Amino acid sequence: MKNGICPKCGSNEIINEAPLRGSDSIPPYISILEPEPPNRPFVWLPKSEQSQFIAYVCGACGYTEFYAIRHQALNEGRKKGFKAR
Repeated sequence: MKNGICPKCGSNEIINEAPLRGSDSIPPYISILEPEPPNRPFVWLPKSEQSQFIAYVCGACGYTEFYAIRHQALNEGRKKGFKAR
């Protein structure tokens, strides 16, 4: 879809980079967290990476793809062992 063509129907009527809106002014997002260390200190706050999404929507058939805005930060967290919870 990023190339301007719908992979489902072939249309070029694409609404691109539309930000997603959530309820209560909180947009949908993904979050991955640092795993808990084996000898966790009494006070411990896990590091995390988060990303909101943008959507590409086909105006002809409605097919939609979502892309993480901060995908590189999410991938760096994944490499460090962060997991979705």
